[in-house]
Amino acid sequence: MESQERWWWVSYAVMPVLIGIKVLLVAFCLNFLKLLEILKIDEIKFSDFMFLALVAEFVFIIAGFYKFVNFHWINPDYTMEDLQTYYPVSLINMREYISTEKWLAYPLQLVNLFELFYWIFLAWGIRELLDEKISYIKSFGLIGLTYGIGLLLWVGTVCFLILNAQY
Repeated sequence: MESQERWWWVSYAVMPVLIGIKVLLVAFCLNFLKLLEILKIDEIKFSDFMFLALVAEFVFIIAGFYKFVNFHWINPDYTMEDLQTYYPVSLINMREYISTEKWLAYPLQLVNLFELFYWIFLAWGIRELLDEKISYIKSFGLIGLTYGIGLLLWVGTVCFLILNAQY
């Protein structure tokens, strides 16, 4: 606890770096739309994808506010485990019905309403970047093909690391 009190500022310094890395990775995944010859989108730059991913991150800020409000006013009697594993409107909150082994916690946290809103916002942004030349459904499919596969690889890597750390 004393070391946490001494190093509290590190989490605030590292957070923008982590968000920047996440935005870069999401933009990298979205940049694969250029490689797919389904659409001719040469006029869209990597910076446009970065801007879209950065703006879409505000969905997760809303999730953070929701979590704060939940633990500050709605459910003030919580444990440290509740604080670490709780994610608003996610499958991890249904622990009674779903097996919650440690390696399953992260994928269950990712299946939530805010992640769906993130995907919808990215799909809307891709449609706007393409001057509404494609439908929302096709845009959502393209997000699933690029960002979805990247997210799947990321979740697989994290689960693999959690399993290796356990044993």
